[in-house]
Amino acid sequence: MKIRRELAWPLICALSACTAAVDGNGDDVGASGGESGTNGGSGGAATGSGGSPAAGGRSGGGAPQGGTTGGAGSGGTGNATGGAGTGGRTGAAGTGAGGRTGTGTGGAGGTGGAGGATSGNASICNFASGLNVAWINFANDVPNPNSGAFQTLFQNTFAAGGRVVRWWYHTNGTVTPGYDANGLARPITAAAISGTQAVLAAAHAAGVSINLSLWSFDMLQGGENITTTLRSNNQKLLTVDANRQAYIDNVLTPLVTALRGNPGLYSYETFNEPEGMTTQNGWTAAAGGTEVDESAIQRSVNWFADAIHAADPAARVTNAAWTFKACAVGVAGMTNYYSDAALLAAGGRQKGVLDFYEVHYYAMNGAQYSCYTHPASHWGLDKKLVMGEFFARTTDGIATNDLYTTIYSGGYNGAWAWQYNDGSAAVKWPTMQVPMQNVFNAHSADVGACH
Repeated sequence: MKIRRELAWPLICALSACTAAVDGNGDDVGASGGESGTNGGSGGAATGSGGSPAAGGRSGGGAPQGGTTGGAGSGGTGNATGGAGTGGRTGAAGTGAGGRTGTGTGGAGGTGGAGGATSGNASICNFASGLNVAWINFANDVPNPNSGAFQTLFQNTFAAGGRVVRWWYHTNGTVTPGYDANGLARPITAAAISGTQAVLAAAHAAGVSINLSLWSFDMLQGGENITTTLRSNNQKLLTVDANRQAYIDNVLTPLVTALRGNPGLYSYETFNEPEGMTTQNGWTAAAGGTEVDESAIQRSVNWFADAIHAADPAARVTNAAWTFKACAVGVAGMTNYYSDAALLAAGGRQKGVLDFYEVHYYAMNGAQYSCYTHPASHWGLDKKLVMGEFFARTTDGIATNDLYTTIYSGGYNGAWAWQYNDGSAAVKWPTMQVPMQNVFNAHSADVGACH
């Protein structure tokens, strides 16, 4: 991201996401009216009919969810219901065994089909507003984070109405996790864990929480102080089962266990734009690095998500797709590499599915991928969807100050502008301050409740 944003991106690629259901097309519905619809889970059919939303309620429309229908769990074995609450959005259904109840009221129950993958998480925000940091020191925020800089960042975010900060962790692997002589990830250090806990504690104290992005496509990038040996070890982590498992056993599981229940943690993100290091869609080889097949990414996402859910059943897990080309259903030229079915087929681990989708958009990607001209329902996804990167500047005819409210009105479930510390003053803080404050002012019940 650091290289692509400032140098390589325009030259080598055209680049451009929160529970088991995504709101519909984002149309506002008044006191009267409302729609009903059907919704199927991955393990079996699921239907539910919804009543009218209460005054001020907000219901979606269009595929895959209809109106105020309660969404079904993806393979839950019990019932899942949800409807539109007063002043809120359509309730979202769960995925765990026995199903879970949506947060809304009204909406008759749907029946979940048996079987399928489950993640067990029930608490994705209706709208997670915030921003990317994405680092204070690139790839080097732990084990010794700059506490003062993080505190200022978190305080500024909260004051502007933001509640989630997206933060990169290993990034390219130059500092953590570290590898032994056999190319296997070394056990995570106590200092790395305490440094991570310190960042999360500062976030919570300021009233925000962290989306912790484990790895970026940078792990196979050229430059960035990545030696040939390090790049080879990173590649083996993605492609060799024993190496991937060593990372899980020595780093990921101990980290998640240490952070379990931490109020400063919003979610884990397995990769930032992993398509950038694939032979199908990548740009790292052209920048002097290497690439792997997308199936290796899918297998790694599955294994990482499974390990996270095993260590912390309440953890939220996502993965950041570079554009909707890699995360959409039923749209020409696009596919969803990260559906439950795709991840299970690639990795075979039953808890290795996402809790919500995250996708990025930049105008240079092409208008066909725009979150401003297409509602969330357009992408045909079966889980909540966060726009995890975009520039806070006028895009596709939407003024800077209206970006977050437009994303909200489109039925998306979060917005995290890029980025607080960007090298360009045109997109760094405080460019996202006013648009973030505007969505909070307009929808404080949804935005303010996110944690």
